[in-house]
Amino acid sequence: MRYTIRIFICCTLLGVFTSGIFFVSENPYSINKKQTTFGETRNISELIFSTNRLELKEKIELTILNSEIRNSILKGIASFVWRFQENSNFFDYQFFNTEIFYGKEGEVFPKYRDCSSYNFENIEIDTVEENKFIFLLMPLKQEVERHRIHNFQRNLSVCDNQKNFDIFQNLFQNNNLIFLDIYDIFNSNNKRFYESGDTHWNDLGVKTVFSEIIEITHNKTELKLQKVGTVNENNLVLKRLGLVSKTTSQDLYKINLENNKIKKILIIHDSFFEEIYVSNKFLSQYYDPVLLHWSKFENMSKYDVNNLLKEYEFIIFESSIDTFFESRILFLENK
Repeated sequence: MRYTIRIFICCTLLGVFTSGIFFVSENPYSINKKQTTFGETRNISELIFSTNRLELKEKIELTILNSEIRNSILKGIASFVWRFQENSNFFDYQFFNTEIFYGKEGEVFPKYRDCSSYNFENIEIDTVEENKFIFLLMPLKQEVERHRIHNFQRNLSVCDNQKNFDIFQNLFQNNNLIFLDIYDIFNSNNKRFYESGDTHWNDLGVKTVFSEIIEITHNKTELKLQKVGTVNENNLVLKRLGLVSKTTSQDLYKINLENNKIKKILIIHDSFFEEIYVSNKFLSQYYDPVLLHWSKFENMSKYDVNNLLKEYEFIIFESSIDTFFESRILFLENK
């Protein structure tokens, strides 16, 4: 039975990808519209009878990628797989080994790898009086936007990371170790803090969190956000995976801060601080920032780490919360 289902779904997927060649929506990559790539202006039907195979291959790929039929069928398959997994023990959970799943209205959410707890007995965090460590552990999207996923998906997609965070905070918080409770910040209202077609924060999420950080680093209180415009969301996760195209908009905000003093700050980060989410132009309004990815920070010696941290008054440790308790917290055991 298992293999029959797999064969059926694989055949369906093959049909989805090939159907995009013949059934496409009205978009710039339609089979009836001409493209300009590598200097080529002929359409697909003309290229079929030409010798320009590279151009034909690229146009067919673009046509499939932008097919509305393909998009809608992929959404249906994703929903089917999740519903099937809910009521079945013989369908492999990782049959589609993708990074995401779809919630309500095509919302994109990250899949969990493991749900694990952590023993905090081996952790020691040393600071000096001049340093302040700010821990910014980002919840997974479905942890703060549970209303945007289906009921049957919740047991498969949500771990109790908040419990690990609460223990971590209660054990170590002091004048030099500051923990931003993003669960509390994001759950305090019903606004959208993550992009619709992405697993990372949107502009409101970024500015809301940084208004909290600036209150700490600049000794301010009750900073207000002001809406300044609207742009399309990045939806970068979908673009990277080459799956369903999605166009959604987000509001842009600015933080109202007068008499701003630039602070020197080190940010140890993961993908939440990629330029497309948090621009250097924005950071430079308030900080002289140095960004260091976890992959480089974890390879530094204890001696180099200690010397580096002494150079900054504030150090932000940002990480997706699941990855932090899965692996990155182990770094603190050794440093």
